[in-house]
Order: sequence, then C-alpha cells, then structure tokens
Amino acid sequence: MASLSEMQIKLLRTAVEKRSPRVSFNANWQAIHRKYDIGEPDGAFKHLHFQVGDHDLLREMVQVELGFDLLTVDFELNRSDFAKHSHKEKLANIRPEANHVLIKLPLTPQSPFIETGLGPMPAVRITVEQALSLCAQLSLTQLIVVENLDSFDAIAQMNFDAELKALLLNSAVVYRGSGAHSPAGCKRLLRLVSDDSQLSQKLKVIAFTDLDPAGLQIAHLLKGCRGLIAPSWLQSCAGNLLAIKQINDVDDFDKQFRQQTYLNNADLGAWQGIADWLKQHRISIKQQHFLAHNIKLSVIEQ
Repeated sequence: MASLSEMQIKLLRTAVEKRSPRVSFNANWQAIHRKYDIGEPDGAFKHLHFQVGDHDLLREMVQVELGFDLLTVDFELNRSDFAKHSHKEKLANIRPEANHVLIKLPLTPQSPFIETGLGPMPAVRITVEQALSLCAQLSLTQLIVVENLDSFDAIAQMNFDAELKALLLNSAVVYRGSGAHSPAGCKRLLRLVSDDSQLSQKLKVIAFTDLDPAGLQIAHLLKGCRGLIAPSWLQSCAGNLLAIKQINDVDDFDKQFRQQTYLNNADLGAWQGIADWLKQHRISIKQQHFLAHNIKLSVIEQ
C-alpha cells in the first residue's frame, strides 16, 4: 500500500493535535482511511468522523509504521538527520541540493586571493551550516553571490578596484546556482543570514551579476542584498562602456522583456539610475566581458 505523503502526514498531525471530531472526507483523507481504516465516513461521504481513542490510535499507527511521533516530527531537517527518526528519509523538507553551496574563501587572512599568484581560488561544496560556521570562524564580513559559474571560477582574475580588493580579504564568494548546483542552497544560506538579525549585521550580502535587466533583477531579489558589483564607469562615465566594441548585446536586452517589466515596477533605490541607463541604451553586458576587457569593478550600494 502506498506510503503517506508529507501533506497527508500534516493533515493527520493537525487532526490529532486538535482532537478533531470530524474532517472533510477529501482525496487525502480517503487515502488515509484506506490505509489505516480508522474513523467512520458519514452517509454522504462528505466527512470522516472520529470516536474517542481514534486520535491516539492514529498517532500510534504512524509511530509504528514511520518511526516518528506525529506531535513532534520536524520536517525541516536534511535527509541524514531525518533518517535518525524514520526510514522515510525523503520526507525531509531540506533536500540534498538545498543544503549545499559552492563557495570560495580567502586563502589567507593576510593575502588577497586575487594577488596570491596561486591560480584560481579553490572552491568547495559544503553544507549551508558549514558555510556559516566558516564565515564565523574567519570573521568574514561579506557574502558575494556570483551569477555565472565561469565568472565564479574566474573571480581571482577580475579587475576589482582597491576598495573592493580590500573587501575580498574578508569575503566568502558563493555561486548563485544553476544546473548541477541548485540555487536552493544559496537561497537557504541567504535566508538564514537575513532571518538572524545579528548575523545579517555581521555578513553583508553583495551581488555580482551581468549588467543587464536580468542581472539587476537577480541582485534586487537576493535576500538581504545591499550591494552590487558593477563597472566603476557607471558612477563616473558610463559612456566609456558603450565605446567598447563587441561588448553590448542589444538582441539579448530585447529578449529580457519580463525582467524589464519587473524593474519598471520595483523600488530599486540607489540602483534606479542603473535601470534607467540599461533601458535607455538597451544594455546587456555579461560578466565574461568584464573579464575579457579588463573592466574595473566597484561596489554600488543599495
């Protein structure tokens, strides 16, 4: 017989907690009734009625079958931790891909990784909890979230201004995620940081994206993001970017109509000028062009 779904288990928990005298006899409760044969449907099969003792019996049967107590089960665990309580480890809400991030840390506290001469900064795939622990141990003050994997790989070769180089001494660089590396891990990391008032004060989130509507939307939607890494010329002489040949992809800008609509309706704060400039000149400049043309990059605060 098919096992219970997470939704069905939650319905059971609510009924047991509230000692509900009856529940709506919908598809989920019909499946539960077929499995445990506890409760009595009314004549119209609209409700399932419980008698004294039925709730305790339901709780006991779930305990025997699945190994956990309905009243104390916690689905907000990863599969390994949930497996300590049940053979149905896939009921855990935190999937493997949602609990890991691809991250780079400074090689040493004294030497910026961008000047070590040791090649690309090494990346590791670790759990979200490990990432937070390392940030605390190293007293890091920034989380830099990178949109594209190849730019994440080549972060050590980017042309950062002096202020940004100094920030990188105390920064963790995180890949936003795509493909084999799910974005769920990065999202969970940022949510944990944002939801902890003390942690959000210690770790400033900075986005490093393409210079186009999609990139600006990503930065704006990143939980707790307070800075955007972008060409320094945007704050002084943006026209210099337009003077570089084979850098701006107008066709790609035109394809990003949904992202343009989002920016038109969003409160962008200090980034509003960037959005207006992108729209005015139909700008889509990728991170790969920042590297290829050695464009100096700065942090633009939100």
